[in-house]
Amino acid sequence: MIQRRTQNLAYWREQYKVDEADHEFLYDLLGGAAEPMSLEALAVAVIDRRCQTEESRIRNELSRGRIYDPQEAYEVGDAVVFPAFEYRFGEVIGLRPGENPEHGEFDVLTVRFEDDGRERMFAGRLKTPHILNREGDELTFSDEPLLSAQDIYDEVGDVLTEAFEKHLRDNPDYFINAGPKWLTTDQMAPVNVGHLNIAEAAIEMKGEPTSTSELLDMVEIDPTLSESVRVFSLETAMHSDGRFVQVGPAGASAWVLRTMLPDAALSIPLSLRYKPVSYDRSELTVELLQTEWEIADEWSEDGVMESAPAQVPSVVVHPIFPHMVSGVLPLNAAARSLFPQGDGVCTAVTLIDGRWGKRFPGWVMHEGRYLAGLDKWRQEHKLPIGATITLAHTNNPDEIVVDFKPQRMKREWVRTARIENDRLVFQMERRQIVCEYDDNLGLFVANPDKILAYAAFVDEQDIPVETLVEQIMPELTKLSPQGTTHIKTLYSAVNVIRRLPPGPIFAALLKIPEATDTGSGYWSL
Repeated sequence: MIQRRTQNLAYWREQYKVDEADHEFLYDLLGGAAEPMSLEALAVAVIDRRCQTEESRIRNELSRGRIYDPQEAYEVGDAVVFPAFEYRFGEVIGLRPGENPEHGEFDVLTVRFEDDGRERMFAGRLKTPHILNREGDELTFSDEPLLSAQDIYDEVGDVLTEAFEKHLRDNPDYFINAGPKWLTTDQMAPVNVGHLNIAEAAIEMKGEPTSTSELLDMVEIDPTLSESVRVFSLETAMHSDGRFVQVGPAGASAWVLRTMLPDAALSIPLSLRYKPVSYDRSELTVELLQTEWEIADEWSEDGVMESAPAQVPSVVVHPIFPHMVSGVLPLNAAARSLFPQGDGVCTAVTLIDGRWGKRFPGWVMHEGRYLAGLDKWRQEHKLPIGATITLAHTNNPDEIVVDFKPQRMKREWVRTARIENDRLVFQMERRQIVCEYDDNLGLFVANPDKILAYAAFVDEQDIPVETLVEQIMPELTKLSPQGTTHIKTLYSAVNVIRRLPPGPIFAALLKIPEATDTGSGYWSL
C-alpha cells in the first residue's frame, strides 16, 4: 500500500519545517490575495500544496521505473523507485556479488539517485527475509479517503500556526501583519504621520472605541487600492504607533488612545500578577478542594474551573484586595464566558450600573483574567473587599450589567489589615458595610499604600508561600475567641501581599505541624 508522508500527523508535528519552497509559495499566495489572510488560511494552503505535490510526485516516480524489491534481480541501467526513501528515483550503475555467507548468493547494487547524485548500495536476488520484500504484492493506492488539508490542520494546527508565525515574523522584509492577518510588504499602502495624527484627533473627539472603517473615512489613503488593503495598512501603522490600542472584539478592530485607558487595562498591576507555585495537589483534602471550588479563583488549577463553560445568564464574583485596589473584578472561567474574545491586549465592553443605570466603559484584560475600569464605580458605592457582585449579560454581547445587593448601612466588626513595624498585622475594627458580602473573605485595609509597598518587598525578596502562611495564621487566629480562622479568610489575607489562588495557600497550611482542622472550614494553631 502506498504510504504518504503528508498523511502522517507525526510528520507535521515532529518533522515539518518551513522551507524555501514554502516561503515562495506563501509570498506568491499573499501577493495574489485580494484580502489579508489569517495564519490558519495560510497553513491550510501550504498543507494542501504539500499533499498535492507529494501525490503528484509519487504517481510520477512510480511510472518511471521498477519498484525496488530485494528479492528481484537487477541489471546495470535499470531504473528503480524506492518507496522506503520517499519514492526517490535512481539508476543502477554497478553490480557485483555479495560477500555475506549468512545470505547465500546475492547481488550488491550501486544506485545513483537522480535528485542529489548520491550513490548507495542495495541488495538484489536476496533469498533471506527482508523488511522491504513485497512477496509479489502490488504497490497500490488505498481506496480509503485521504485526510484533507483542513483535517490535518484541525489536528496539528497549534504546532503549524506557531511555525508559520515564526517564519513570517522572521522575514519582515517580505511579510507584515495587522493583528491576526498578513500581507506582503509590497502590497501595503503608504501611511504617514499625518494620517495617524488625523486618526488620533478623530478618536479623541469621539471619546470611545472607533472602528478602522470609521477612521478610514477621515484618513485619505490611496483610493486606487482595495478597501481591505487600505484598512490593513492603516491598522498595521496604528499597531506600530504607541498612541493607539486595539480594543475591538475578535475580527472587528476598534481603537482607543492609550491615554483613555486605566493603567490596569494596559499592563497587569504588581498586586494582580500571579507567579505559578509548585505544590502537590494530591495532598489537599476533599474539604479543601470543595472550598477552592467555592472560591472560584480565576487562577485555580482545578480543571472544571479552567475549562470555559457555555455562556451562563449571570455570575457572582467576590473581589479580594488585589482586585479592589486595582479597580478590577476577577473573571474566572464562568465569568469570562460572558464577555467577547478579542485580538488585542484588552477588549472594550460597555458596563451598566445595576443600581443607577449609568453606562461606563470596561476593559476585559484577557491575559490577566480580570475586568478593568471599575475603580470609580466601586468607590461611588463604597463596596468592601469580599462584596457579592453580580455580572449579567444582556441582549447585546458587548454590554454587561454589574450589580450588587445593598443592605441598610450598619457598622460591623471586620478584620482590618495594616502595616505596623514593617509587619502585616490584623485587628478587629468596626466599619460601615453597605452591601452583602462574604464575611470569610471580607476585610478592610487601613493603609493601602504601605500594604502595596510591603507587597513589592515580598515580591522582590521572593518570600515563600509557606513563610507567609506561617506569619499570617497567628494574626488571624488571635482575632477569634476560639482561636480559629476560616481557610477562606487565610486565602483573602495572604492575597493582601501576594496574589495566589487557594491551592498553594492550602498546601502551605498543611505543612504547618501545629495547624489543626477544627471542622466546617476552620483551622487553629
